[in-house]
Amino acid sequence: MPPSSLSKALFQRFGNLRVPAVHPLVLALAVSCLFVLFYNGQFWSAVLGWWPGRSFHDLAFLASIGLFLAVVFNLVLQFFAFPRLLKPVLIVLILTAAGVAWFASSYGAMMDRTMIANVIETDTREVGDLMSWRFLLHMSLYGVLPAALVAMVPLRLSGFRREALYRGGAALGSVALVGLIAVFFFQDYAVLVRGHREVRFMINPSAAVYATVRYATAVPEGMTATFERVAAHVERGPRPAGMGGKKTVLVFVVGETARADHFSLNGYGRDTNPQLEKRGVVSFGNVWSCGTSTAESVPCMFSDLPRSQYSSGRAAFRENLLDILVRADVDVLWLENNSSCKGVCARVPARTTWEADDKRFCTDGECLDDLLVDQLRQAISANNDRDLVVVMHQIGSHGPSYFKRYTQDYRRFAPTCDTNQLQSCSQEQIVNTYDDSILYTDRILAETIDVLEDASGRFNTAMLYVSDHGESLGESGIYLHGMPYMFAPDTQKHVPMVFWASPGYRRASFLDIACVRAESGKEFSHDNLFHSVLGMFDVRTDVYRAELDLLAPCRQGAAVAHAAGLPAPDQTARP
Repeated sequence: MPPSSLSKALFQRFGNLRVPAVHPLVLALAVSCLFVLFYNGQFWSAVLGWWPGRSFHDLAFLASIGLFLAVVFNLVLQFFAFPRLLKPVLIVLILTAAGVAWFASSYGAMMDRTMIANVIETDTREVGDLMSWRFLLHMSLYGVLPAALVAMVPLRLSGFRREALYRGGAALGSVALVGLIAVFFFQDYAVLVRGHREVRFMINPSAAVYATVRYATAVPEGMTATFERVAAHVERGPRPAGMGGKKTVLVFVVGETARADHFSLNGYGRDTNPQLEKRGVVSFGNVWSCGTSTAESVPCMFSDLPRSQYSSGRAAFRENLLDILVRADVDVLWLENNSSCKGVCARVPARTTWEADDKRFCTDGECLDDLLVDQLRQAISANNDRDLVVVMHQIGSHGPSYFKRYTQDYRRFAPTCDTNQLQSCSQEQIVNTYDDSILYTDRILAETIDVLEDASGRFNTAMLYVSDHGESLGESGIYLHGMPYMFAPDTQKHVPMVFWASPGYRRASFLDIACVRAESGKEFSHDNLFHSVLGMFDVRTDVYRAELDLLAPCRQGAAVAHAAGLPAPDQTARP
């Protein structure tokens, strides 16, 4: 049979096929059940693990959870159960639920406001790293196909009285079922929720919808706020006499996705920091991040607000560390090789690496961190005898494509996971690839120190490196980062921090490097960064807190020595 005849026969057979019309309430209930049964794998896996009992009561309770979710979903959807409104709402929810289900099952992701911020504020390069044929197949089967079926189903309504009866009965029936479940299983629900508060971030798609609403409603509130100047006055302390009057250049490296426990400087079994070890840096091994994602941590790192008081909406309209440095007559330059500075560099000069399109370091719109070092060298060379802070925001160990973060000659730990589909790799392969990226970061930081050493004849130079957050590498089935802070594993919060200073900087600031080493084992966090950088430039302002300055204890006695014209202790030997 020729193709034209075949097409005609198929049309004659199926062309008159009619999909029966259904009531909007029936469609809403069907989709609610679909969400519970097919889009909540992470939720059910967690609940079954938390509730090991399998008595008749336990099984009835577990079954009631599915019934409870279906009823609540359906109760909410009843407000949208009108022909012109229901289908668009269901289609959006199905596509959302399909995407959430993929990232929940593949990476252990949970949906809170910070995760939604990560999704909305990401760029095309990060999206590309997360795309795969498996993801597209999943979205086709669990997103596009059911959404298309919903779009095809015709809806019908009854007369006014019957509609009122249907809708009133459906609402009352839903409420009655929830009440009945509460009567029999309230204590069980209380035990489950109190013991595992993270369960609310696993319910799909309600967690994503709630988090999106929270994110969206926070934006207008911030936009109407007045920009807040947090430092009433800003001034610099007097420069020490007899130091040649050299200006200070600080490179503040914001790392990406680095874990403290994968730095050999902190005792990791693999030698992931051979270059930094040779340069005698000080490693702070007990440092904790403000958040578990770039969107949360980076603005928090530069804010005067401690993590306990921090919110991204408040920080967006509040003076940050860079603003105060500019007021203190310090030049600031932000070099970006990640998604963005998350608003921190909005009022200072900034450059992005992908705009340079440097073929030596960039491929397909992504650049290695070598380009940051190259741009740093240029910035220092062009510095016209000014105090300068250069912030280098790395791509670092950004996943899931860890294999893209280093050159092939740094493929030291093998076998590696040379794909963005981490689920197809063993944990050994993932860890090997991640460690290769840490080894490459070691090289980038070492080259940064070399650039600063070369400039130490003109400037007093220093480098401070700290990662924005950590990373999960498959432990307990969790990958990447971005989990709600209270539930996130330490691997996403325990971050490396490294400090280096030239002899000239140590002499000029009366810094006892042996003291810094002695202090490095204490517990610190991102809360210390704002005050430490201000202290490094002797910026005197009402928001500076010496007790949060990492280096303040090691400048003790400096004022006395300076006033007496005596040399500060331990300032001649290199670290």
